[in-house]
Amino acid sequence: MKTLMIEIKGMECEGCAINVKNSLKKIKGIINIEVNLNEGLAYIEINDKINLNKIEREIREKINNTGYVTGQIRELEE
Repeated sequence: MKTLMIEIKGMECEGCAINVKNSLKKIKGIINIEVNLNEGLAYIEINDKINLNKIEREIREKINNTGYVTGQIRELEE
């Protein structure tokens, strides 16, 4: 399992965080999602077998289509 940390700009309330989480749930290969409104970050656990470039594109697309701006995506060290 890998963990990604994603910067998300434009979230202003808990409803925003829920919208982002619900949007990301639709991506195949995501195991767990935690969205921290105060930090403007999402932490996503993904399956090890998933192609990182492909899932990063999907994550950016889902977040941007939900009306927020995706910042940096980083893989966290375990």
